Amino acid sequence: MTDKPLVSIITPCYNGESHLSYFLDSLLNQDYTNVEFIFVDDGSDDKTAEIFKSYIPKLESKGWSIRYIYQKHNCQAAAINQGLKIFKGTYLIWPDSDDILYSNHISEKVKFMEENPQYSLAWCITDIVNFEDKDKIINVDLNGQNTENAFLNLLDCNGTIWTYTVSSIARASAIRECIPKCNLTLSNGGQNIQITAPLLYKYPCGFIDKHLGKYVLRKNSHYHTTSKKFWQRKASMFHIYISTIWKLPEAKLNEKISFSNRIIKRFVIEIFRTHFSIKNEYNNKSKHKVFTFFGIKIKFRVKNRN
Repeated sequence: MTDKPLVSIITPCYNGESHLSYFLDSLLNQDYTNVEFIFVDDGSDDKTAEIFKSYIPKLESKGWSIRYIYQKHNCQAAAINQGLKIFKGTYLIWPDSDDILYSNHISEKVKFMEENPQYSLAWCITDIVNFEDKDKIINVDLNGQNTENAFLNLLDCNGTIWTYTVSSIARASAIRECIPKCNLTLSNGGQNIQITAPLLYKYPCGFIDKHLGKYVLRKNSHYHTTSKKFWQRKASMFHIYISTIWKLPEAKLNEKISFSNRIIKRFVIEIFRTHFSIKNEYNNKSKHKVFTFFGIKIKFRVKNRN
């Protein structure tokens, strides 16, 4: 028996054959033993199940409780929902199946949360690496250190964006209070927002000033879509943000409307910044501005005020 609090890990995975082993190896290296690991296979048709099941005896030898769940292919949020309904831990982390956790990842997060009971949620520093060279750190994510006005910053993406699931740890009691149905809106991506936003609305969050994991950039990751899929991704994220706001159990109607307007404004600005190129054209008589929107040029004449 251990007096350390139980930590639940929920990880969704779809066709993880190319990357699952290095994630599971990082779990084997953890120095924390009181862990419940819920792995949800989202209908993989490669060797994901075979690889994962080969690790079960090794993980169980650490004293971990392992649960493998298979579901018909749906989406990441549906897989997370499976785990949210059954997890038993005092704390929850939800890394992706291509993340890498440093050996003190869980223990340092638990230590911070135990020493700071006022926080429902915390983020650590995350190193960014490429799949082709996972030992070379190309960037460092420090976004979580700006914890002031975290909820509004999350809505605005105001220079403080928490997109890396590997960075997070949450208090289970706060999750059950703020997401009472433990049911995320179905989507491929955005589960981090759906878990963190309700907690940030009600409680303060903390920052763990330590490098505790790696986020691995992969070309075929759902976060790195082609321009052809830009609108699909934007539409999905917009839906996730709005639905998350309207599910806040304690938010008043006027707050939900205000937050929704804030989100709409942000997405409109993002869209225009991405797809609205502006350039000036001059001729001998007047100054013109040409707006190119989806390949359509709209020309405006601006009178010379001199």
